[in-house]
This record gives sequence, structure tokens and C-alpha cells, in this order.
Amino acid sequence: LNQIKTVSDEIIYHPVKYKVLFGSAADPNLQAQFKVVKNPNKNINDNNLKVRIISAIDEFFDINNWDFGDRFYIGELITYITTSVAPDISNMVIIPRQSSQTFGSLFEVQSANNEIFVSGASVDDVEIVEAITPFEIARSNTNTTGGTSN
Repeated sequence: LNQIKTVSDEIIYHPVKYKVLFGSAADPNLQAQFKVVKNPNKNINDNNLKVRIISAIDEFFDINNWDFGDRFYIGELITYITTSVAPDISNMVIIPRQSSQTFGSLFEVQSANNEIFVSGASVDDVEIVEAITPFEIARSNTNTTGGTSN
């Protein structure tokens, strides 16, 4: 840096903070489970589908797609995942893991001026279900540890 011409003699370093979403590494209020309904007209392996979903999530949260202080909208992520793995899924929702949160709590998340979003989701956070029902939505909220529900 000394070889570069500058306007002032002061360098201010502002470290970035990563706001981890979804997985067990995320703050408990930001942990979630992805409930996915496979397309009944397609014959696809569940594990293969889970890996493709996590790959799509990782692409969506590529560091180059975000800026400090951005706002995350769950609808954009669901659209991206659905498009990326089409036509293998017919529906999906993202359910908070905290029992104190309700369905929809993670529909919008704001990062601070020094934060950038990253995904902490893994295949353990993706569950293949037959249908999105009130039972399936409520079942996710009984687990607050970040692991999969039983």
C-alpha cells in the first residue's frame, strides 16, 4: 500500500461480518429447514435432489451477489432454487427451526452495514416431503437444535 499514491495518510480497515443463514452455524433465529415436494412425474433420487438444492443455495449466496446492508427475501431464493432444479420439484417452503418463530418469520432478513449474507445450509437441512401441510410446517418448529426433525 505504501507504493500506491493516496489522498490521505490514513487507512481505515472495516472487517466484514458474515451473516450465516439457515444451517447449524447460523444464529438460532436464522436457522431453518427446507421442505421440498418432488415432482411426482419425475423419477429422481432424494439425495441427488438435496445436493442440487444445496448447490443452488450456495450459488444464490455467492459473495459476488451481495453487498453490505442488503436485504434477503425468501421468495427470491425459492424462485432461484425452483428454476435451478426444474422440473424436479413441484413446491418448497422454508420453515424456521426456532419454536418461538412462526412460518414466515424468515421471509425477509436485513443485514447490517458491515454484514454480507452467506449460507450455512447443508443436505441435513433439506427434507423431502409428500406435501406441504400444516402438520409438516408445525413439525419443523419442534426442533431448535439445527438438526433434522423426526
